[in-house]
Amino acid sequence: MKRFFTLLAALLLLSVAAFASAGGKVLGIVMPNATHGFLGESIKHARAAAEEYSKANGFSYKFLTSAEASEQNNQLDTLINEKVDCIVLWPHNGNELRSGAMKVMEAKIPLIIYDRLIDEFKPTAEVMGDNFTIGEETGRYLNKYFAEDLKKGKVNILEFKGDNSTVPQQRSDGFAKTADKNINILQQFSTDWQRAKAQEQMETLLNSLKKDEVESIKAVFTHDDEVMLGVLDAIMSYSGNAKLNIKLVTGVGGRRENIETFDIFKNDLGIDQVTYLFSPTMVRDAVKMGADILDGKTFSGLYLIPTETIDNNNYKDYMKSEHWKIRYESGI
Repeated sequence: MKRFFTLLAALLLLSVAAFASAGGKVLGIVMPNATHGFLGESIKHARAAAEEYSKANGFSYKFLTSAEASEQNNQLDTLINEKVDCIVLWPHNGNELRSGAMKVMEAKIPLIIYDRLIDEFKPTAEVMGDNFTIGEETGRYLNKYFAEDLKKGKVNILEFKGDNSTVPQQRSDGFAKTADKNINILQQFSTDWQRAKAQEQMETLLNSLKKDEVESIKAVFTHDDEVMLGVLDAIMSYSGNAKLNIKLVTGVGGRRENIETFDIFKNDLGIDQVTYLFSPTMVRDAVKMGADILDGKTFSGLYLIPTETIDNNNYKDYMKSEHWKIRYESGI
């Protein structure tokens, strides 16, 4: 009997130790609501990564989404009060989350900022797509695509941004650095990353400009694949008296819904497309970093996730890639 109780006590101690290892540390993940497809996909991949790494590494996690920055600041306060061990934050807007992020750092909680930077603030680490390079590569692509036109003079284009966060600003800055001086942005739009809004803006523009102004537009530089589809929707539905001369539309994302239209728009309207890889699966890198911090690893500085150029020439190869399989064939 004595041996039985001794064994039982030992088993209880082992159980307590295992529970402390599995449930003692908590990772907080704070993201915006799924206001558009990219965020919706990102949330699914972030949850899947949190579930995978929590089971593998023995920690728990708290997953929070919000509709606006003030709600997100409140969520950070809650996680601080709950004394979580690390936070992965995808800010609505960097500057509006500065005070909340500062509180996290003051509480000595490791903080990983994903996607949108917070100006004049240094978290534990930052993880984001290489937005500046995306802009640079877009500029170079247009330079090459319109090489002959640029020798003759100006090439008029439109620019459709996402919002006022650091992401589109970096992409615009990168574009401005490499784009030929003869590439002229006629108008810029902020779309809130919405396909329908981009379509409405493009339709309004095409129907309000003079005929010669419409015909002078050669390309559209967009900051997101969903936005690109909105622009293409407007082009397809245009019935004005101007002849559209748009030859190239660019995007960011590498979405299946876009890539599957590459040949269609090329064959039907003579429009080429190019998109730069910035995938919802990339949020997994930030969650993995949080899991690694709970496991005792240290990180600091900015970690940029590289991009790829996907156009009419190579999209079939991309659709065979491992990245494509994770995004579209993993069941997430």
